[in-house]
Amino acid sequence: MSPDHRPTPATIIGELLTSHPEAASLLAEASHWRALAMCSAVSTRVKFTAAQAARLAYEELRHRLEPRRRHPVHFGLGLLLLLVVAAGLTMLVLIELSDWLGGSRSALPALAATAVWLTVAWLAALAVLRRRWALVTAVIGTAILLELLLVALHGLSPGGTPAGAQDHDSTVFGILTGAFILVLTAGAAVLMAHMESPSLLAARQRWHRARAAYEEEAATHQADAETAAVAVQAWLGLVRARVTEIAADDERLLCDAVALAAVLVERSRPELPPSW
Repeated sequence: MSPDHRPTPATIIGELLTSHPEAASLLAEASHWRALAMCSAVSTRVKFTAAQAARLAYEELRHRLEPRRRHPVHFGLGLLLLLVVAAGLTMLVLIELSDWLGGSRSALPALAATAVWLTVAWLAALAVLRRRWALVTAVIGTAILLELLLVALHGLSPGGTPAGAQDHDSTVFGILTGAFILVLTAGAAVLMAHMESPSLLAARQRWHRARAAYEEEAATHQADAETAAVAVQAWLGLVRARVTEIAADDERLLCDAVALAAVLVERSRPELPPSW
C-alpha cells in the first residue's frame, strides 16, 4: 500500500463510526459510563472527607467529655433501663397508695410520685458527679423523708384514719415496698451517673450516617468504574478488530488508532442525569 493511500487512525475510526451499526453506540456508552465513574469518584472523595470530619468531631467531643471513659452505658440502653426502673417505681408507688386512695384514684398520683423519685435520682447522680457531698446528703435525707411519707400513707385507711392493729402485716409490707422504692431510686441514680452524654450519642450518630453515605457512594463508584471499564474495552476492541482487518501487520497504526479511540472516549461530552 503506497503512503498516499495508507489509512490513518482518523480515517479508520471515521469510517467505522459511519459504517458499523454498533460503533457510535459503543462510543457513546463508553463515554457515558466513564463520565459517571468520574462524577461518582468526586462524590466519593467528598463524602469520605465528610465522614472523616464527622469522626474527628465525635472523637474530639469524646476526648473532652469522656477522657477516661467513666460513663460506659450507652445513652439509648440507659434510657431503656430507666424506663424499666420507672415502671417498677410506678407499680411500687401504686401499692403504697392503693390502701389510702383506692386503685382507680391512685394512678395519677403514682405517676407524679415516680417523676419525683426520678428527679431525686437525677439530683443525686448530678451531685455525685460534681462531688457535692453535702448536696448528696441532703438528697438522701429528702428521699428517706419521702419514703416515710409513703409508708405513713400506706398505713391510712381510705377515709384517712389510721389502720387498726389487725393491719400490722400490711404496715410491714408497706415498709418493705418503701425499701424497694429506695433501692430502685438508688439504682436509677447509679445508672444516670454512668450514662454517656446525649451530645456524644448525637455526634456518634452523625459519624455513622456520614460513614454509611460514604460506603454507599464508594460502592456506586466501584460499580460505575467496572461498567465503564467494560464499555471502554468493548469500544477499543471494535477499533482493534477494524484496524487488524485493514492492516494486520501494522502495529504502529494499531497503537495510534487505539490511542485516538481512547481520546474520543475522554473528549466526548455525554448528557449526564440531572442528579449530577
